[in-house]
Amino acid sequence: MTAGGGPVPEEEPTRPRRRVGPYEASLQESAHQAEVAHRARMRAARRRHALIAAVTVVALVAVGFVGWRLLTPAAPPTSVPATAAAPVSCTDATAVTIAAAPAVAPVLAALAETLSKEASGPCAAFTIEPVESFTVSGTVGTAAEPDAWVTDSAEWIARAGTLAGREITVPEPFASTGVVVALPVPAAEEIGDQAKWSAAITSRTPVRVPDPARYAVGAAALASAAGGLPPDRVAAVAQANASAPAPGLGAVAEAATPLGVVVTAAQLLAHNESNDARALAAVAPVDGAAFLGYRLVTLTDKAEVAELVADFAAYLTTEEAKTAFSEAGFATPGGPEPQMPSPLYGTVTDRPAPDAAALKAVRAAWAAATPKRQTLLALDVSGSMLRRTDQGTRLAVMQEATLQAIAGMPGSSRLGLWAYSLHIGKQGDDFRPLLNAAPVGHSSHLLDLRKQVGGLTRSVGGGRGLYDTIVATYQRARATYTKGQLNSVVIVTDGLNDDDYGASLSVALSRVKKLVDPRNPIRITIVGFGSEPDAKAMTPFAQLTGGRYVNAAEPKDLLPTLRGVLGG
Repeated sequence: MTAGGGPVPEEEPTRPRRRVGPYEASLQESAHQAEVAHRARMRAARRRHALIAAVTVVALVAVGFVGWRLLTPAAPPTSVPATAAAPVSCTDATAVTIAAAPAVAPVLAALAETLSKEASGPCAAFTIEPVESFTVSGTVGTAAEPDAWVTDSAEWIARAGTLAGREITVPEPFASTGVVVALPVPAAEEIGDQAKWSAAITSRTPVRVPDPARYAVGAAALASAAGGLPPDRVAAVAQANASAPAPGLGAVAEAATPLGVVVTAAQLLAHNESNDARALAAVAPVDGAAFLGYRLVTLTDKAEVAELVADFAAYLTTEEAKTAFSEAGFATPGGPEPQMPSPLYGTVTDRPAPDAAALKAVRAAWAAATPKRQTLLALDVSGSMLRRTDQGTRLAVMQEATLQAIAGMPGSSRLGLWAYSLHIGKQGDDFRPLLNAAPVGHSSHLLDLRKQVGGLTRSVGGGRGLYDTIVATYQRARATYTKGQLNSVVIVTDGLNDDDYGASLSVALSRVKKLVDPRNPIRITIVGFGSEPDAKAMTPFAQLTGGRYVNAAEPKDLLPTLRGVLGG
């Protein structure tokens, strides 16, 4: 088992080594101004080609969209539409949700939209949702499970099957992309095109690496680097990175001091194509790293939906799709050479899957360096949670968001769970403890959390003893306080306190205040779901304890809010 609770990765099929993309000449340009000028010339040429192509399409309509695509490379898509494109092939389309690794989600969404415009296309409205693969692997077998899943590693498929207690077929990858370090041009020039991973991530410019227990790109880079670093240097790298999530490319580009981050080549290509003024260079270490292979996994047990997923999978292997993937920086079996980010220092090369022992050591060092959290999460199951939203009942939205947020938490995080509504407890209390805190990386505890969250439907009803619950959870957190960890209470509520016979606001605040110990802090974070919670009443609890009140006004806001407060 890994530090994140999953098995060590299965070996990826070895893919052909890839040559550098069409911007190889730029590797010889050492001056930043020369690179900017080169990029400007390329974009100007692309605009001229696009204009010529557009005129050709107008004159020769029969040639169609595919002919236009052959005349000029398209800029890779960088975003995912919020709603699925309605297919022209029918009027009563079946909704199909596909959770996809964020790096490949934009091009998948663009292909789904293209497919929807084909008269003979499937009668499906494909919604592509960008979700980290590790997170999805923790939700398979729950209410948060999507119809299908595009993952970036076979390891997550194995983890999903273990947690769900079922065998999941591991298909061959339909696309893959390499791993690089994104840096400002001067920093990349300093590292050069002959550095190994061990040197690249320990250079004078700090390089941030994603958690190798939760991100395949981090696992690939660190496993490659580990062979060239002694254990104490591996521990130092983990210590420098584990305290906070790796920054996005935008943050790296805007950093006041030079900074780098490990990403896929496709992600950096997309960033550069849409951010001329904030473009970054790529360093591809000479020892290479395992490519991330993208697989489409069918999860639904509905035959009609599974057939539509199969139709989409078949479309992803067409020449049109392969061209789109190559333009977005992905290699495909038998497809065109992928575009590469520019400037590129080195050659993006594939290597076998990370050595199991090396990856285990890296993850152990990371787990040891990760700040530990202990959180007591209390969920509202009062009757108002049955009110409907455009995404189902409030309860259903909360359950799905909670399952996803928990699934994405670091394995070392300890989480306890309560539910609350009037007189839900065994002795008439307004709260019911469900699970004591334990690491979510322990499969047994994660399975218990999934079961309890999924079973909240059986407990819903009645009013809301909110103030008594705040006091009781804080008392429990104080009694189980663990030194050296970030101790906190997180309470989700969709309304006001309904208990006229319980503690008043002033009494509850007074009781919490008596429990506050600045030397052993426990923060209260209250998440107001919808428009009914009283921020004025909730904020003082947060202020007393160094926490905060957060409002998730719409159903779509709840998941990112929970991820933020739970550290996922």
